[in-house]
Amino acid sequence: MVPADRPRAGSSAVAPRSYRTLRRLLSVYAAAALLSAVFLGLALLSRSRLPGVGALAFEAVTGGLGAITESALLLAVTALAASFAMVAARHRSATQPAPVLPGWRSFPADPGWMARVGQAVIVPAGAALVVVAATLMWPNLHAKSAIVSANYVASFVFALAFVSLIAERTIAAFPEALLPEAPALRRILLITTVLLAAAACLELGRANTLEWLVWVAAGLTCVPVAVASELAVRALARLFLPQPARDAATAICHSLLASLVTGGPRSPGNFLRTRLGLDFARSWALSFLSAAVLPALIGTALFCWALSGVKLIDLGQRGVYERLGAPVAVLGPGLHVLLPWPLGRLRPVEYGAIHEVAIGVDQAEEGGPVVAAEAPPPLALNRLWESEHPGQANYLVPSISAGTGQQGFQTVSTEISVLYRVGLTDTQALDSVYTVAQPQELVRETAGRLVLRYFNSRTLEAVLGARRETIGDKLRSELAADLDAYHAGIDVVSVLIEEIHPPAGAASAYHAVQAAQINASASISNELGRAKRVMGTAQQESHLLTTAAEASAAETLSAAHADDIRFAADRAAYGTGGHAFLLERWYRDLDQALSPVALTIVDHRLSPAQAPILDLRPAPGASGAVANTPASGAGPSSASPSPALTEQGID
Repeated sequence: MVPADRPRAGSSAVAPRSYRTLRRLLSVYAAAALLSAVFLGLALLSRSRLPGVGALAFEAVTGGLGAITESALLLAVTALAASFAMVAARHRSATQPAPVLPGWRSFPADPGWMARVGQAVIVPAGAALVVVAATLMWPNLHAKSAIVSANYVASFVFALAFVSLIAERTIAAFPEALLPEAPALRRILLITTVLLAAAACLELGRANTLEWLVWVAAGLTCVPVAVASELAVRALARLFLPQPARDAATAICHSLLASLVTGGPRSPGNFLRTRLGLDFARSWALSFLSAAVLPALIGTALFCWALSGVKLIDLGQRGVYERLGAPVAVLGPGLHVLLPWPLGRLRPVEYGAIHEVAIGVDQAEEGGPVVAAEAPPPLALNRLWESEHPGQANYLVPSISAGTGQQGFQTVSTEISVLYRVGLTDTQALDSVYTVAQPQELVRETAGRLVLRYFNSRTLEAVLGARRETIGDKLRSELAADLDAYHAGIDVVSVLIEEIHPPAGAASAYHAVQAAQINASASISNELGRAKRVMGTAQQESHLLTTAAEASAAETLSAAHADDIRFAADRAAYGTGGHAFLLERWYRDLDQALSPVALTIVDHRLSPAQAPILDLRPAPGASGAVANTPASGAGPSSASPSPALTEQGID
């Protein structure tokens, strides 16, 4: 048995037109919001991974286009979701008059519960998403616009505005009897359409050097945030009110701010008359203001158009003034009064700003990590040969084998960057604006060609042995000459060479080769030193032997010469004295022979009687020679200075 209050299987009612329309519009706006969020989320990633799409997303975020677009789409999604939830509750209530599900599961089918609790959940959640999107993608008020990406991003937003306009017209033509939220929902969609179109126009204006439009973008970003905040407050306020009846339950789509913005010129008067009871329709002041508003707007527009010719150039900038499309002069820093746009146009030119470009490295690999002053340095800043660096470039270097003489190639890793700036003269400023579209790419390609030619024309030993300052000066002069030939208006400040070494994989092998060379040089030096020491020692010994032999020969000659002189003197003395000379010589020799010997001389002429004798022998323990007796007639004795005198008898 099937209960009478439950629809039978296969007899479910067809969804009403309002249900189908809101479901389709919600799908369209949700898909657009999701697609925009994914596209703009690429700006939060590194632009080096997706150089094309990432640059477009980054420009959209910094210029305010992303914040306006995403906030407006999320505002429309919030209003459509609240209305769709209300229509779905009415549809369930119509198909299931009595609650068939027990407990809280029957609440989504109750329009009163959905108008009170459901709206308090959906609308604040959507408003929170709007606020988060506007906060994360708030426009950078000091960012510079990128001209190349404006057309693509603006075209995409114009397409979204056209789709939103069709949706707004669809809701405007929808009968209010079938959808009570249609008038308020139309105003929300109209605000979304206007904001999308205005965001696209602002992006095109910023691409035409109207940098001040970023402030307008910041103001427009606040509009969806304010409307969403008002809807959230209204939804939360319903929690403090009784639950409405099913027939009187409506979604939170009505916004006072949206009514004032989209209600036309009479909306402020209608608001004052209906809300505050003030009627200024018959006031002469209001009539005068109504009559004078059009001339005032025209005059204000003309005054603002004339102010577009007042240009302020910063200290670090110059400007090329174009009058009717032709360059007239190069203006310096200061305030200048020119013809208004588009009769007069000022193209900004840098004045002294120095740029750095890496050579031989892809643009996606440029830029190192940003390190705080007190933070430890990352491994990417390690300059040892054994580690890979993100800004390295590899080049082939010709080489010749020392053993076989065969020709080959070797690779070196280097990190070279060029510092350049726009020339300081007026001619260089004009050349930089009208001759070169992308100066960074020109410097990169020209310097890359010169560096490649330098490494391909030198061997590895010549490259590694040369001073980096010499290489940098040579490359700087050649690069400056090539850029002057192009009339690029660029000054090359310096060419910085951080490192030149073999690849990280071959660093250990190259270190081993260097170590072997150093060891070989050290061994050769040690052997040369040892040979020098041996030779010095041999020279010293030979010199000593030579001098000793010479000294010995000189002594021998001197002794022979002395003997010869003595022999001649003895011969002459013998010839003169004869036997007396020989006796004297015999005495002298005898004295020399007997001087170290202790003698006892006994004269035979002494009386055998007990006559006293002189004993000149030294006492026991005494040393010295015995003096000769007077009877012997000898000379002085060399005996001890105190000889012992004793008397002895002789038998």
